[in-house]
Amino acid sequence: MANQVFDRLLRQMPVRRRIIGGFLLILVIAGSVSPTILLSFNSLVQQLEQFTNVDVKIERLLLLTSRQVTTSQLNLTRYIQDYVPSPYEALDDVEQALQNLNEAQAISTNSDQTETITLIIRSLEEYQQLISNLQKARTSGNDDEATRLQSGLQKLGNDISMRLELVVNNNVKLVATTNEKVLSDARQSLDLGLVIITVSFILGVTFSALISLSITRPLAELRTGTEAFQKGDMSSTIRTAGADEFTVFAQILNSLTKQIRELVSGLETRVAERTADLASANRQNEKRANDLKTVSDVARAVSTETNLEKLLMLITDLVSERFGFYHVGVFLLDEASNFAVLRAANSPGGRKMLERGHRLEIGQVGIVGKVASTGQPRIALNVGEDVAYFNNPDLPETRSEMALPMTVANKIIGVLDVQSTKSSAFTNEDISTLYILADQVGIAIENARLYKTTRLALEQTEFAYRQYVQNEWMRFSREEKLSGYQYADGNCTPLEVPLDLGEAAQVAAEGSIYQSNATSGSSAQLAIPVKLRDEVIGTLHVSSRLRPRWTDDDIDIVESVAEHLALAIENARLFQVSANGAARERIVSDISSKISGNIRIDNILRTAAQELSQALNGSEVLIQLTKRESAAEVQE
Repeated sequence: MANQVFDRLLRQMPVRRRIIGGFLLILVIAGSVSPTILLSFNSLVQQLEQFTNVDVKIERLLLLTSRQVTTSQLNLTRYIQDYVPSPYEALDDVEQALQNLNEAQAISTNSDQTETITLIIRSLEEYQQLISNLQKARTSGNDDEATRLQSGLQKLGNDISMRLELVVNNNVKLVATTNEKVLSDARQSLDLGLVIITVSFILGVTFSALISLSITRPLAELRTGTEAFQKGDMSSTIRTAGADEFTVFAQILNSLTKQIRELVSGLETRVAERTADLASANRQNEKRANDLKTVSDVARAVSTETNLEKLLMLITDLVSERFGFYHVGVFLLDEASNFAVLRAANSPGGRKMLERGHRLEIGQVGIVGKVASTGQPRIALNVGEDVAYFNNPDLPETRSEMALPMTVANKIIGVLDVQSTKSSAFTNEDISTLYILADQVGIAIENARLYKTTRLALEQTEFAYRQYVQNEWMRFSREEKLSGYQYADGNCTPLEVPLDLGEAAQVAAEGSIYQSNATSGSSAQLAIPVKLRDEVIGTLHVSSRLRPRWTDDDIDIVESVAEHLALAIENARLFQVSANGAARERIVSDISSKISGNIRIDNILRTAAQELSQALNGSEVLIQLTKRESAAEVQE
């Protein structure tokens, strides 16, 4: 009953006032409980700051002081044992420990802790004075006094360490106690906050529910009426009560019922027309999606082919098969960019054109020539009416033609020509779709060209490098007069001339492995080519009468040695070549520096001859200036 009375009162008020009133009521409740919660949490924050900024910092300072005292004792021991000349490091550690203790004393709030820290500071000051006295006693040679001071320092240092340890332990207990207290206060604050929030929440929910009922009940009535309209019952009306917005809205809905009834018939007609338009658009979208998928499939298929001729034939076959074109041709521009040359075609007529080397002059003949010149796609929907169409007797069934430029980096490399047996077979959408295909085809063709060029250049480079390696090793062998080394019967001797290894040498020279099993009259032989960049520069030959045959492990070992041997001797050769070049440059530099130091011609010539003779192991050197006759002497 109370709810109904409250609802009738609220229905006399606009919805906006109800919502604003409920919002203000919630703000009042929140404003009354917020100070209590904020004060509680502010106290908790202060305790946490005290715990974080004071207790934890004191603990860190005490631990740091303990470490510095220990370090001071170690440094003092090093001084006593004469590892260091002075106790300055120990004194410096004591000074730092005093600074840390003074800082901890300044921020400590516990009186017992402060008193203990004061005692430790006094002990440290005494410890510092004893170190200074020890230094004076050792400097003056008073060993008895030094021994007494050392004993006192040790006892005092141990005492300070024990006090520091006690203070650290007490501080740890203090921190734990503070932590427990902070946690207890936090729990109490959280419990209080939860109670206040719960009570406030209940009050807010109660008032919100009452306000919501005053809004949802008329909404339910409106829903019932609109559902009746939706089911086609245009005779039903919505009950109006009160003076709020819902009542006004119900009156508007009732007045619109008649208009809706009149609009239903016209709306059905328009929906049918719109449905037909959407169906047509869907068919067009499906066609374009299928065309784009076909373009993707063709581009994916041609992207893997690197042989240019096979690639061109693959393009024409795939495009004709997937799109159903009567003829597909690929024209590429010649090197002078004067003609578009047909390089591939799928139709029988196109193959005839290929056999006779069909080409079109750029900018002059046919649609293909125009596109190759302008770089713009062109369509002939009716080839009989297009002035640019080239009537080709090899393709008599053509009714529509479309030519698309193939460009790479804004450069035209060719034209993709497609022809159909149907008139008006191409649309603007076909241009945009096949334009994408033409770009992909152009990239694939250019990639195939680059692959061919790169592969040819790589083969030429590898051949030239192998020739260079072979020539360098032939020259190096001649200069070094070294044929190899032979190890047999425990002796390793150089070879003056290459040994005749027969078939083994011939097989190894061809880059293959030669092996033979041992027989009654011969030993087992193994010949491995020594290769450098796939160029055979020597042979590693192994023979043994103790092995009947060579195992795979034996062959792997010898092959590995041969590989490392090739790299090692090549590195040695390069090092020797570099060293010889450096020596030559040094000799030339020395001679040049000595020559440039003279200003007289006779001294320059004498120095050059002497230095060059010395550099060439005492060779005879002659420097003769050419004396040219004058024109008058020649006439005489």
